[in-house]
Parts: sequence; structure tokens; C-alpha cells
Amino acid sequence: MKLTGKEGMQSEIFVPLTPKAVFTELKKPLSECKVAFITAGGIHIKSQTPFNTSGDFSYRAIPFDTPSSELMVTHGGFDNSDINKDVNAMFPIDRLHELVKEGFIGSLPKETYTFMGGGGNVEKFQNETGPEIAKKLKEQDVDVVLCTGGCGTCHRSATIVTRCCEEQGMSCVVIAALPPIARQQGAPRITAPHVPIGSNAGEPNNKSMQTAILKESLEWVRDCPSFNNTKILPYEYRHNV
Repeated sequence: MKLTGKEGMQSEIFVPLTPKAVFTELKKPLSECKVAFITAGGIHIKSQTPFNTSGDFSYRAIPFDTPSSELMVTHGGFDNSDINKDVNAMFPIDRLHELVKEGFIGSLPKETYTFMGGGGNVEKFQNETGPEIAKKLKEQDVDVVLCTGGCGTCHRSATIVTRCCEEQGMSCVVIAALPPIARQQGAPRITAPHVPIGSNAGEPNNKSMQTAILKESLEWVRDCPSFNNTKILPYEYRHNV
């Protein structure tokens, strides 16, 4: 009598497989790169339609000349209070403009794209949202894409979209508060500061921390030796509720 339906030993626990490797080597100096920043953290312009917090695979176009004061968050999957204090904690638009002025990066695209990854429809993100965002960024000649995610499913959705961008020839990194999820989902590169979800890009209003996280993440895009490697960043912020 057979006790199993399959030959050989097998785990009783479902173990998801890491997706196939996708890795685009950066071949330009950072000072010559056009850098985009996308986020699964539910950031949008105040006048735009808010995301559906029960699950949403749509995205919003954010012109890079949008003042940070005109941005807000709509997301039900994590504590939004840090973003409400300073949107740069998740979407560091002000720090990016400063890096262009400094000459650390070359330029920013005309616009970028944000989405709400919580409760995300994996097939929609893989087959619609991700490819559409990647196509729009590629059409703007973007070289590097940085990305943040909020909750666990946000990190999954963020990784799916960055993989689509990587497949289109852009070099990408996920700045992760939950690096094991980004790694398991097959992020091309990962940086991991010691921060709570919602503040992936650094403590609110801490310009020096946010700048350092951005710079080291960009340098990891340049220096990462191979697919799915993680760099732990030496920056720590604890959200005291």
C-alpha cells in the first residue's frame, strides 16, 4: 500500500521558488545616469484618485517637478505616520533633486510611477502594471531604478515591478525594510537599512540618513556582483509609537 501519491520524500510545507535570475550590469558612471524612483508604498499627488486600500494594481504618474508637499500616502497595510511627517521617508524626491545638483547622479526622468502593492494581484502586476511601468521608464531612457515597498505584499509587488524594469535593460535595487521577502521574490539587488516599514528611505526629516541610504543604494547598483545579493546598510531608525 502506498502512503503517498508521489515517489520519494517531499516537504509537507510549501516552499516557494525564487524566480529566475534577471540582472542588468550598470555600464555608465552614476554621474551620467538617469535615475528613477518608484514605490509600492501608496504615494500619490493629493489631487489624484487615492488607491483602493483593499487591493489595487493601478499606478499613478508623478512628475518629478512635483513639490513633496503635494504628495500624500493612501495605504492600509502599514503605519503611515512617518510618511505623513515626511514623504521622503518612503519616496525621497527632494533628496534625488539634491543628488542631481551635487552631480552624484546625472538626471531624473520627466515623471515616475507609484502604486499600492498591498493585497496586490500578482498576475496583474506581472503582466500589466510591471511591464507598463517598465515601458514608460525605458521610453524616458532611464538607466537606474530604485524602489521601496511598505508591507509584505508591497515588497512582493515592488520586486515584481523592478524585475520587469531589469528585463528592459535598467539596473534596479529594492530598498527593503523586509529584505527576506525581496530576496525570495527575486529582486535583482537589495539594500537593507535597519528601519521600520514605511521609512525604507530613512527617518523622517533626517536628510543626512536619507541621502546616505540613497547614495549607498546607488553604489550597490554599480557594485553588486550578481543577481539577488543583499547589502545591509549601517543606518538604524526605530519608530517609537
